[in-house]
Amino acid sequence: MRLLLLAGLCACSSGKARPATRDAGPAKLDAARPDAARDDTPRAPPDGLVDVVTVIPDAVFDLRYATANNFTGAAVYDVARCWLRAEVAERLAQAAAALRDAGYRLVLWDCYRPASVQQLLWARVPDPAYVAEPAFDADGRPVRGSVHSRAAAVDLSVADLDGTIELMPTDHDAFGAAAHRDHVSDDPAVRARMRLLDDAMTGAGFEGLPTEWWHYGLRGAASLPLLDVPLE
Repeated sequence: MRLLLLAGLCACSSGKARPATRDAGPAKLDAARPDAARDDTPRAPPDGLVDVVTVIPDAVFDLRYATANNFTGAAVYDVARCWLRAEVAERLAQAAAALRDAGYRLVLWDCYRPASVQQLLWARVPDPAYVAEPAFDADGRPVRGSVHSRAAAVDLSVADLDGTIELMPTDHDAFGAAAHRDHVSDDPAVRARMRLLDDAMTGAGFEGLPTEWWHYGLRGAASLPLLDVPLE
């Protein structure tokens, strides 16, 4: 789902023709929608991972890849869950606290992504300009892929305290200049929310990507192992 990856991790734009996508323009989404995809049946995540709902219970979970509302047009997760490494989740909770103080809640679009799902995306769009190509060793262990598969990255946005998702530069997985981090929105409120989000995330130890305003990974995440534990 991270289309075009800088350092093999993320989506980036190029001058090439792009796959068909949803409207890349900003939109204020229905507040009732985000939690619809999430399965809240208790499940203990694998050792070393935590369910973010236990750490940030007021987050808005709009886990796109468990629905058809993503760039593939089909669900690629069997269940909607937001798992992260414990350290990453703790840092994300710090960012959520800073945003909460400013009157916002985190909206989570994607968290841990199994390496086999990354492989599925590559099979659908085998173009390194859009999808990070995963690799596996002879024993089937992932050796290259997305930082999401290290359980150390999130795709996110912000909502107001009532849970209504706020206007931001674009929707998730939009392609083009409007999604670039250095894009300057005409809307001063959007610019202010972008600054708040970036300050909260970088202050908690995350780093963003030039081409995706919504993507943040833990600094130093490349040293963490890739995982292919299924979401269940």
